[in-house]
Amino acid sequence: MPLVFGHIEGETIHLVVKTAKGNNNSKANQKEREKVTQIAKMLVEKAGVDQGSIVVLSPYNAQVSEIKEELINKNLGKITATTITKSQGSEWRYVILSTVCSVPRTELEKELDGAWMSKHVGFVGDPHQINVAITRAKEGLCIIGNQELLRLNTTWRHLLEHYTCHNAVTNAEKISVHHS
Repeated sequence: MPLVFGHIEGETIHLVVKTAKGNNNSKANQKEREKVTQIAKMLVEKAGVDQGSIVVLSPYNAQVSEIKEELINKNLGKITATTITKSQGSEWRYVILSTVCSVPRTELEKELDGAWMSKHVGFVGDPHQINVAITRAKEGLCIIGNQELLRLNTTWRHLLEHYTCHNAVTNAEKISVHHS
């Protein structure tokens, strides 16, 4: 299965999302939102992939809302955007994953403890979440995130080492889609 991890250094912002249960604090990342919607657009326009065959996943409700809005603005409203949790049990031909969490490089030079990790990596570092996210794709998986931050998490580090061995880690700006 074609797989690529695109490294991007965006900025995590905290947003309040209205849910059925009230207001929830959630995270979003604008740079990643732009990148994942751009990749989705390339899949549709350059590779001729049906919008219904693509999903954009993120662990955070705020990012999912932001992505949905952006997809609609780009006339890609038939592409599903949902949380990793809600994607369980479903499969798509193509999965684009926005991991959201990012910190400035200077932050990574500090002594990092569990509290720092849970604040900055948190939910996206949960092995179950990672497993669900990367097993939804039948044909292609594209992960967008800050690999320097994610590598601090054991599960992500192993995955990224594996992807690196297979030349599947690149700068997000270099990701392109070709007609199959």
